[in-house]
Amino acid sequence: MLTQTYFDRFYDWVVRPIQSLDDQKRVHEIAQDNFGQDTFPLQHIGDWHTTYPEGRRLLCAGDHIVGYVSIWPIAADQAQQFCRGELMEKQLHPLSIQQARQQGADHWYIGAVVIEASLRKPIKGNPIGFLLAMALNNWAETAGVQYPVTVFSPAYSPEGEKLLRRFGFDLLRDGNHMPDGDPLYLRTAQDKNSLFQSFAQHGIPQLFE
Repeated sequence: MLTQTYFDRFYDWVVRPIQSLDDQKRVHEIAQDNFGQDTFPLQHIGDWHTTYPEGRRLLCAGDHIVGYVSIWPIAADQAQQFCRGELMEKQLHPLSIQQARQQGADHWYIGAVVIEASLRKPIKGNPIGFLLAMALNNWAETAGVQYPVTVFSPAYSPEGEKLLRRFGFDLLRDGNHMPDGDPLYLRTAQDKNSLFQSFAQHGIPQLFE
């Protein structure tokens, strides 16, 4: 059952998956504005989308894409290599949507949460919180998450690092021991309820019961 009062606060915003090449180009544009020369090529964005179309969730104001978050299923052996600091981020590749849904996936990689500069406000009760709430709830309900689950994410900025700590992620490896130079955070959960427990404390409710 949906928590309707939560949606009522964000009637102007929509969260949806990528639907077209123009969407991919817009994601690339937003990433370039945030990461500059470190942005993955448009081809990389397209390849990941082809393999796992549900991986990116877009935050839209009407028809205009203003941000996105990425959540990807990664094979356990590849995830463990990455967490040991043996792979660069660009060497990761998601499982296919068929593999994730049919076999389940217990290792998930969260990429950057990226929004336009004008929307960067405290997370609780604003569009970035809505983006995370919708993306994480959709992921938990439909993506073939297998428990216990391991979720890992690099911190690309001090703000990102603070955000990961707030949501119960622990530092696994500092940036000096990662090939890309970004500290890596990780958390595990035995079930969906424990996964969302710390999320709810910071404005990310469990919307589906």
